[in-house]
Amino acid sequence: MNMTLETIFEAAHRESAVLFALDEVERRLHRLTAAREGLCARLAAHVIQAGGKRLRPLLVILCGGPGPDREPVLDVAVAAELIHTASLIHDDILDGADTRRGVPTINALWGNHAAVLTGDFLFAAAFGLLAGEQTRGAMALMTEAVQAMCQGEMEEGESLFQTSLTEDAYIAHIEKKTASLLAACCGAGALAGGASPETAAALAAFGRNLGLAYQIVDDLLDFSSDDCTLGKPANSDLARGVLTLPVIYLLQEGSHRAAVEEIIAGRACGPEGFARIKKAAEETAALAYAYQKALHFAGQARDCLASIPYLPSREMLLALAGRVVSRKS
Repeated sequence: MNMTLETIFEAAHRESAVLFALDEVERRLHRLTAAREGLCARLAAHVIQAGGKRLRPLLVILCGGPGPDREPVLDVAVAAELIHTASLIHDDILDGADTRRGVPTINALWGNHAAVLTGDFLFAAAFGLLAGEQTRGAMALMTEAVQAMCQGEMEEGESLFQTSLTEDAYIAHIEKKTASLLAACCGAGALAGGASPETAAALAAFGRNLGLAYQIVDDLLDFSSDDCTLGKPANSDLARGVLTLPVIYLLQEGSHRAAVEEIIAGRACGPEGFARIKKAAEETAALAYAYQKALHFAGQARDCLASIPYLPSREMLLALAGRVVSRKS
């Protein structure tokens, strides 16, 4: 079956247990902001109501399994989406983004001060959900993931416009800023569902590789898509000096290296500079190389599931790993 990311979510909704869990996560997200007074709660609701893929809660639910006590898994799933949403709010401040998921960002409407506090509000709500006895292991994994996300953003910020950035350094950045949370979602979901430490570790490794594939594709989409399709500004990475895999490839490829290096080192990455770099990428194997790297990590993710003897969600996780690289937004 040829499954896109969207059809995987449709398949999830046909599974009654997964459908119930995803719907319950959505209800709890909305209830969390509705039950609280003040501007932070209202601004948080603005972001949550914009929707999203809800990939992280889905991973928690799929890795949590069909155990009799679903409360810890649901708590982790809601917390995962809150952490992700908080990180997006803070990312929008750092990036100066005006839109996210097709709606104006909090920083665009209410300013950076309100956006910082709203992100903090959601982080606090998330870790409040993880404070119980049954989610102690999940709390540890999520805490480590947030620390890694912060470190990854710092390292990325330190490497802006740095034409000496290597592929290994790029992979290390995206492992921290993106893959760490997906790994935590899978491992924490498994622990909350009563899985063994070995199974949780294997699922966390699955999430890590899935996250690497996901971010590489995200970077490719920023490079080649448009604002309307993405629901956020396209072509923003290079404008901010963030060098992604196609650009790193060009900086190591002889025929275009000097021209690309001059554009980036001169910080001339506006529309004209971007158009020249994009043309160079299309004339070389830069885009294909990055896509093959995403496929490699998706394959690594699939391999991580082989050591788990009993995994009811195996087929859906395999489909996610195989098709996350085909998404268009």
